[in-house]
Amino acid sequence: MSKYKISCIESDNKDPINQRQLFLIQPLEVGHGITLGNALRRSLLSDVTGYAINALRINGFQHEFNVVPYLKEDLMEIILNLKQVVFKPSTFLPKELEAIEASGNKLKAVLNVKGPMIVTASMFLLPYPYLTLLNPSQYICTIVDESNLYLEVDIEKGKAYKLIEDIPKEKHLDRLKEGPGKTIFIDSSYNPVKNVNYKVKLINDAQGNIKEALLFDVTTNGSMSPKRALLEGSKILINIFAPILLTDSYMTLSEKLFALEPEKIIFEDENSEELIK
Repeated sequence: MSKYKISCIESDNKDPINQRQLFLIQPLEVGHGITLGNALRRSLLSDVTGYAINALRINGFQHEFNVVPYLKEDLMEIILNLKQVVFKPSTFLPKELEAIEASGNKLKAVLNVKGPMIVTASMFLLPYPYLTLLNPSQYICTIVDESNLYLEVDIEKGKAYKLIEDIPKEKHLDRLKEGPGKTIFIDSSYNPVKNVNYKVKLINDAQGNIKEALLFDVTTNGSMSPKRALLEGSKILINIFAPILLTDSYMTLSEKLFALEPEKIIFEDENSEELIK
């Protein structure tokens, strides 16, 4: 079996909602670089899950085209600002979080303030300790007088980008029972991976054979580290091919793989000589 070295050769984590890491995977057989790079890129951009706001209720308004005289912004602008809020699931109570999701209950965040004031994401009361905010200073709106603003949002787990048209009709009907027209659905971007690029270059191994090296560049919104995203994408590909490899030896290997915690896996960087092989 070939042994590959996975190295983190560049990292930029200064911005909490823009985390970037550049990985080097080598040595690969000629032709395998683009195969692996394209497969990983597609799985990262379409199948990795995350949390996002998918609906909101604000002061009893019936739709996003209502005029709000005491707010500087209209509802469409507020919705665009809410889409920028980044949630990170807690690592302390994963079982409780999974139980809530399995039961069909929604995670909600509530904001109830009185103006005049500038409203930011930090004013939301979150379902602690299930979720945390990565960008609490995210601007939401400005209240121009002494009016009250009540804003409640639904937070759900999903993948990729989901349009309002993709929401099942049953959910629309359930919302109408709660209060006709008071719930406003919005398009949601769940994927924590913001950008993926890769480049393949030819190298020579220790024996002088021509091989390939894959440069894999991953940027996330901070709710998941690029390293974890890379491993999650790899697990997705393993599950795709699993039916072909359902043998006792494969099951033993997959159990060991899925038991690994990404935070405990060490990638080689410029200050480390440890490798994943």
